Amino acid sequence: MDEGEPAHHAAAREAREEVGVGVDPDLLRLLATIHHRQDADLARLGLFFLTEEWWGEPVNAEPHKYGKLVWTDARRLPSGTIPYPAAGIEA
Repeated sequence: MDEGEPAHHAAAREAREEVGVGVDPDLLRLLATIHHRQDADLARLGLFFLTEEWWGEPVNAEPHKYGKLVWTDARRLPSGTIPYPAAGIEA
């Protein structure tokens, strides 16, 4: 999140930046908060939102950061899914 940015606005911005879709921040619903310790010196909170409406075609808008974008059953995530987002999806 940027300084002073509300969490739901940050989520909508990140959806646009990372997946190329537009999301109305006021239609987002917070579903889970995950406390994740990446290593001994780095912990973070992940906020996981749900929206049922977006516009645009989902794409990997940051291919230099991410391998690929796939639609999958949330109960059968691909092997190699990073544990932190997997925990948010499971929650």
